[in-house]
Amino acid sequence: MVTGHGIIKAFLHKYKIQESPICPCKRGEQTVDNVIYDCILFEDERDRLKAAVMRTDSWPISKNNLNKNFNKDFIRFTNFINFNL
Repeated sequence: MVTGHGIIKAFLHKYKIQESPICPCKRGEQTVDNVIYDCILFEDERDRLKAAVMRTDSWPISKNNLNKNFNKDFIRFTNFINFNL
């Protein structure tokens, strides 16, 4: 997900697999940044990720550091996300 590839609507729209890049939350395009930092549909999952990060770091955290230093928590976050909304 950090690379921007996969089942993110903006990526799928770029290759004409999805009609629209708009996130189901209707607050803009569904990009990696939108999913990790902004989308209200993933607020509960994000709160758990933020809590894990904030034990030793600060939020918001760069995607690189998120993946490098909090990989287990980040994988847990992405596994909870339902991209089929």
